[in-house]
Amino acid sequence: MTVHAIAAKLQRVLCVGMVALVIGSSLLFGFSTPAAALGNRAGDIVQQRAEREFDSKTGAGTANQLEGRAQEEFGKAQRQVDRAVGGTDGLGNQVQGRAQRETGRAQGAVEDAADAAQDAGESFVDSVKDFFGQ
Repeated sequence: MTVHAIAAKLQRVLCVGMVALVIGSSLLFGFSTPAAALGNRAGDIVQQRAEREFDSKTGAGTANQLEGRAQEEFGKAQRQVDRAVGGTDGLGNQVQGRAQRETGRAQGAVEDAADAAQDAGESFVDSVKDFFGQ
């Protein structure tokens, strides 16, 4: 394994760790994400760019999967508390988290299908060129 490959994997691990930390702390302690805390259009743009960059490093939909998984786990913990006090907030958070996680998975599947279609198209073009000797 080359140094470049090791550095790329380390970068991915650190990126995933940081996002998991931010999402986990926001759900656990009630903090909003840093960009959402700004409460303006610029904050939304920063948040979207950060999620796109994260997805480009780790694969499409990964940010949604992580955030959904964290929210789902938070919902499960909240349901335990709800059982003791008779509330229903935990179930809603759990379902919303599961839906967001599935959205992230779907985004990843769409990207994989697009990559496969592009590869198939390129392969077909190469086959045609080979057939005609170009």
